[in-house]
Amino acid sequence: MIGLSYYVFRRQSVTDTEEFITAGGRAQLGLTTASFAVTWMWAGDILGVPQYVGITGVAGIWMYAAPAVLSSFVVIPFALRMRKLFPQGLTYSEYFIERFGDWAHLVVILVILYTMVLGGVIQLFVGGAVIGGLTGIDANVVMAVLMGVIGVYILLGGLWGSMTTDFVQFVSALVLTMVFVPLLLVEAGGPGQVYDQMVRNLGEQSATFLSMANFNAIEGLFLPYALGLGVWGVVSLATWQRVFAVRRDKTSRFLTIGGIGVFTTIAMYSVIGFVGLASFTDVAPGNLSIEALGLMPDWAAIVFLLVALMVLGSSVDSYLTAIASLTSRDIYYRHINEDASDDQQLRVARAASIGFAVIIFVATVFALESFSFVQLLLIGGIGASALVGPFALSLFWKKASQTGFVSGVVVSQLITAYLLAASYGVVVSTPSLKLWEIMAVGHLVSTGLTLVVSGAAPDDFRFESIAQETPSVAADGGTEGGDDE
Repeated sequence: MIGLSYYVFRRQSVTDTEEFITAGGRAQLGLTTASFAVTWMWAGDILGVPQYVGITGVAGIWMYAAPAVLSSFVVIPFALRMRKLFPQGLTYSEYFIERFGDWAHLVVILVILYTMVLGGVIQLFVGGAVIGGLTGIDANVVMAVLMGVIGVYILLGGLWGSMTTDFVQFVSALVLTMVFVPLLLVEAGGPGQVYDQMVRNLGEQSATFLSMANFNAIEGLFLPYALGLGVWGVVSLATWQRVFAVRRDKTSRFLTIGGIGVFTTIAMYSVIGFVGLASFTDVAPGNLSIEALGLMPDWAAIVFLLVALMVLGSSVDSYLTAIASLTSRDIYYRHINEDASDDQQLRVARAASIGFAVIIFVATVFALESFSFVQLLLIGGIGASALVGPFALSLFWKKASQTGFVSGVVVSQLITAYLLAASYGVVVSTPSLKLWEIMAVGHLVSTGLTLVVSGAAPDDFRFESIAQETPSVAADGGTEGGDDE
């Protein structure tokens, strides 16, 4: 990965900020689609899908997969509107300066920053748990090595490095699902034996576990995932970097193809959970993946771990690249040194890729001791509940105001943070809400408050005022008139 990133660094001349952050807006459709798909085929699926299956059976497939696919489709209208309104953007967060001003931009930066850090933590968590669990190597050592390698190749190639290595990691993800998952099924005795043994192990629960209509865990698993990570792509800077990197006339195509690819991969990972249910009767759902994968022969386990390392890198490097661009453009250039040269911005981006690699590693060490994977996964979508509604209003409603936007996002985050702390007993609250209810409150407060406050003191914004087409932007494949799909 480091060697490939260095090659791309030389070939694509990643020596300016635009190349580092958006791949110059000239990334090919296939490369961008593969990068987007493998970023969403995150290594967390190796733990998450089998755990869902272990908790609720066959229904765990759609409870996990549907929100992930939904997220890619929900982004499409946002992406098409953004590429038309703000074609000159390098990061979508810069749009909020043009639309509302500095305060709104700072609020968005905070939400995106902890969302991207948390996304990196979730992925690195999987590296420590799966690779450490299968090899006996200390999880912290695994995470440190993985984070070090990723930090180096992002330092070199930026988004070009991330997307090019993502292509290799995309192929690795296909190998993981099309070779190792069937191999695991064969090692367990084949589909028929796995089914029969699963029925025997589950006993009276077998009918429920083998039904797609098992809704027992819908409040605990599906709804918080749908309300959080189901719209997480809208606020994910990693997604938006790829939106700005691809040609504008290919935007909806790459998001659609990527979303379909994600679903097929997630469905395959469910087999790991079924093998676990068939092979073990005393293993907690959260440990099904590691125990089931341990059934593979030694040679297969070694190759599987190498491939898993590739898949792990695909998401972590995307979030790290996003954080680097956010630090350079949105924090340093926009709020600290507006006269910064391109070289200065590039140096800050590269320094941030190393600095936040350390922060993500430290945060993951803490998370590994304090949370289960599913807890961490579901909490990861909390930032989306504050930003999606106000963001949509800002794109399509000219009366949305800075006061309304900032009020909606900030108040929503404060309320959800308090309710989340109460649900874990950190603060006293009566009654304590379920996670999906907390997410729903976040969406209602952020969208409702933005509507009410903006309605009381509306803006009269002219959307055409922020679209400043330039020849360099037109080269990304869009026409001079900003033509879109």
